[in-house]
Amino acid sequence: MNKKHMKKRLLIFAAAILMIITTVTVHYKTEVRSEAAGIKTQQETKKKIIGATLASSQASYQYAIGNLLVAEAEKDPDYKLEIQYAEWNVKNQEEQMRDFIRRKVDAIIFCPVNAKSYLNVLREAKNAGIPVINLNMKVDTVSAEYITTYVGASMSEEADLAGQLVVECLNGKKGKVGIIEGSQGTDPQIYRTQTFLEYLSSYPDVEVVGIEEANWSRAKAGLAASRLLSQNPDINVFYCHDSNMALGVYDMLKARGIQDKIQVIGIGNETEHMEAVKSGKLYGIVTQPPEYEAEYAWSCAKRAASGEILRLWYKNLVVSLTKDNIDTYFRPSLD
Repeated sequence: MNKKHMKKRLLIFAAAILMIITTVTVHYKTEVRSEAAGIKTQQETKKKIIGATLASSQASYQYAIGNLLVAEAEKDPDYKLEIQYAEWNVKNQEEQMRDFIRRKVDAIIFCPVNAKSYLNVLREAKNAGIPVINLNMKVDTVSAEYITTYVGASMSEEADLAGQLVVECLNGKKGKVGIIEGSQGTDPQIYRTQTFLEYLSSYPDVEVVGIEEANWSRAKAGLAASRLLSQNPDINVFYCHDSNMALGVYDMLKARGIQDKIQVIGIGNETEHMEAVKSGKLYGIVTQPPEYEAEYAWSCAKRAASGEILRLWYKNLVVSLTKDNIDTYFRPSLD
């Protein structure tokens, strides 16, 4: 083979090698770009997770808040809500909290079974860098060091307003009051009774003759009020820690045919409760709109998950409502 043909074959071989190298390089770069794009897409579509553990689905207010939180989450493409209920069991709720901590969720919404049982697990959440939004029912002052913010009303303010409603409905006359409480050891159970009694101490003609626990249950409230009424047949007013229980008391009074002789007051203003005031089933209610608490809890959880500094309390505004002013009431909304 002469030199001319040899040179030509070498040139062809070199060109082929160059083409192979170019093809492999282009393919590799394409794969790298595709892989990088895939990683970026996964990162962009990965949702932050907010865990929520609420005291009980059997309490109408808690269940309403839970449904509202779900509705908030469904509107938000960047966050996923995982919601659980403890059903008034402290151990269950501690396990739910620790599961969220182990899985390193981005924030936790926490409505406690009681005020005092969660110091250790709240400390664990804070040490893990997970913000905790205390919703609706406050933890005690020691545990509060480990929460990011509280979203809810002042239970003492609600009790003051309930006391005013009792005095108002008695219209300056002597009267006897029965109290139907929520679950023992919760922030509302403690302060909706304590502050109410403090308020009535200025009215010596108004006497609290008995207190019964009904665990936020409408059926149990009717039974509890029936027991109080059997012991104190001259009760004039029942004050209930929530409006769901107040309607249970009304049902009991109606069954006895004495619903027009005894007034009932509650706390909470879902649609059913508002209608009960308008129709005269309840003398009055103190508002505590669940929409406000759900919206703010969700907003605060997202902001805390993003590293934003929150103030210590996002306060649910409360007012008292009777037939005289209920038609002028507007629910507070998220700013």
